[in-house]
Amino acid sequence: MQIADFPLPFPRAPYSRAMFDNDWVFVSGTIGMDYTAQELAPTVQEQTRLMLRNISAYLAATGAKLEDIVNYTLIIDSMEHVHPVIEVLADELPCKPTGTAMIAGIAYPGAHVEMQVIARKQGGKPAASA
Repeated sequence: MQIADFPLPFPRAPYSRAMFDNDWVFVSGTIGMDYTAQELAPTVQEQTRLMLRNISAYLAATGAKLEDIVNYTLIIDSMEHVHPVIEVLADELPCKPTGTAMIAGIAYPGAHVEMQVIARKQGGKPAASA
């Protein structure tokens, strides 16, 4: 496995933004933040869009793209934000991977949505059938 490192929201955070090999990419939980400026987007919709742009950049650095996502874990901070997040994802996520969504606290104050993804690069070979 190789590491694709990008800025993280916490100094000295003990994790990598993404790990990958020739087929698979694992992207850590990502929020709607400009990680260089350490600034969150102001609304839940803008956070969701920026989160997807961040994930897209991490995937691109590993040779993958949003269309390659096969699974995600989505954390939304409150029920009132579920519909806006789902609407943005429905409009901007170019695939329909398997996924899990939950209402829970997010470690970065003010973050409304966080997503972790697993992707399989298009060049990957299909698994052998049983």
